[in-house]
Amino acid sequence: MNINESKLSKIIKEACNEVLNEAQQKIDNFQKVANMLQFNANGDDFYFVQIIKRFKDNPNDDKNQGNYRSGAWYLQSWRIHSAQELMSLKPQIIQICEANNARAYITVNSRSTKETDDYIKIMKQKLGPNAQNVEDRVAGAPKDGPNWKGQRIRLFLDIDTPDKKIWDEVHYILNMCGIQIIDEYETPSGGLHIILPNKEERNLYYAKKLFMKFDKWQDKGMLATVHSNVDGKIILYSNVQTKGY
Repeated sequence: MNINESKLSKIIKEACNEVLNEAQQKIDNFQKVANMLQFNANGDDFYFVQIIKRFKDNPNDDKNQGNYRSGAWYLQSWRIHSAQELMSLKPQIIQICEANNARAYITVNSRSTKETDDYIKIMKQKLGPNAQNVEDRVAGAPKDGPNWKGQRIRLFLDIDTPDKKIWDEVHYILNMCGIQIIDEYETPSGGLHIILPNKEERNLYYAKKLFMKFDKWQDKGMLATVHSNVDGKIILYSNVQTKGY
């Protein structure tokens, strides 16, 4: 390869990377999510849907306007009690997302209405005047640890690379460990989310150790190429012009 060909190859590679990092890919997971919803017979539980407008996707917008905190604006939310209710809200959710270059998220696990409302009352008493948006903050907060054993058990793997070879290897590791997959979808930035049924799966710890190979066997936590997100929010709808993962 001569010098000019080398320079051209470098330019093409940089251009491809820029496209990957500033992508626009429509994600419509309404039917996929509706098929995954599970509710208790007592009717106490709900899934939490929230529309979030990220600052990294809207860097020219004013942080002093609207409900802004921790790198995003939180626009609107709903408690979902059935798949039918979710689908009935689809036109409204899409309209708000499109108008604001925002994403809609839904919790991967359901929440107890009674437990959530009881904790909201506690937080309002504790925070007093600083209890703004406490209803949404409590409903959307992920829970994990010893006190949540056997509860909110679904999780998802967040693969922050468009490299299909890594995707294939993650699938191979999961299959080798006997770990089932509920579903998966590509993210707006070209990554992949793989939804798993049980955070307490005995072979998941071993699989996570193997995922470290993608970062030269360094434990990078939530910054790892492949990391788990327990009781987090998955993307319900997105058509944003995104910058980064």
